[in-house]
Amino acid sequence: MTKIVGLDVGYGFVKITDGESGYSFPSVVGEGHTKPTFNSRGNYKPAIDDLKIGMGQKLYFVGKSAIRHSKFVYRDLSYTRSVGDDFEILFYSALSLFCPNRTNEFKVVTGLPVERIHLSKDLETRVRGERTINISRGGEMQEIRIYVSEVEIVPQPLGTYWSQFLSLDGEENSFPLEGLTGIIDLGFRTTDLAAIEDGEYIPEKSISLSVGLATAYSEVSANLATEYGLEKESYALDSVIIKRKINISGQAFDIAEIVDKAFQKLSTNVLVEINSQWRVSDFDNLILTGGGGQAISSYLLSQLQHAKLAVDPITANCRGYLSWGNRLWQTRPHEETVLTPQQSL
Repeated sequence: MTKIVGLDVGYGFVKITDGESGYSFPSVVGEGHTKPTFNSRGNYKPAIDDLKIGMGQKLYFVGKSAIRHSKFVYRDLSYTRSVGDDFEILFYSALSLFCPNRTNEFKVVTGLPVERIHLSKDLETRVRGERTINISRGGEMQEIRIYVSEVEIVPQPLGTYWSQFLSLDGEENSFPLEGLTGIIDLGFRTTDLAAIEDGEYIPEKSISLSVGLATAYSEVSANLATEYGLEKESYALDSVIIKRKINISGQAFDIAEIVDKAFQKLSTNVLVEINSQWRVSDFDNLILTGGGGQAISSYLLSQLQHAKLAVDPITANCRGYLSWGNRLWQTRPHEETVLTPQQSL
């Protein structure tokens, strides 16, 4: 049976859902090994915490497993994400969470930053078709086959737009937003500004900005080095920034002020870019989304008075991709679709 999924391979986190289950894990890849690990809390380990994938002749740890167990760890922030097989490792690791059989077929909707949508053909070539991989199941590696029969690649913020008025099964549960809508998708590496007018994506008014949460992470990292003598990679800062605390020699230190100042600077940067690219008063609707959007929403929304935060902004794109996939590929007949990417790009 073919499974339709929405898959958002973000620079910070990977999000995937089939409408019944959903997963999120850090976009971190590490060198794998076969040394035994032991869990003092018992043998059971959630699949999301034990992501290990064998591709070709190499073994990789992914997400939390990479952060905990790999000697060499990286979070690829490059433009094309084509160094090694980073994107494919994250892509297939996410799909592996929905693979109960030896052979598994998927139809996938995913996204690219708005100014990198020209890379969609290359990305489709990289992930479409059949691939044999090895995954960890119950502490043992098992060989499975993943067949990606269809891939729909869209500008990332369209996921949030679809999540506003489509149910997960692709049915319209409210009217599409009328007039000119701006989606501000603030992610880890980039911020996408996408304009949609009466349901039609407008590429001429859409742009990708090279600013995101990674900018604030760099600021926090520099301050931790100055004040505490600590050097932290971006993947090691996720929980620190979320909790606004850092442990040193068993003692917890409050770093809320450091994080707040970094977020305020990021907010100012983003606001300057938004007002440089858009005449904000022209927009009937503004929707803030993405993990970065949620993180600095209190700063941004006070300055963008007719903007609102998307429902569950971290997974909004992922859920919208699934909605679109079900609208495209379900066998039932349905009404005329809204915002067809192939016609709009």
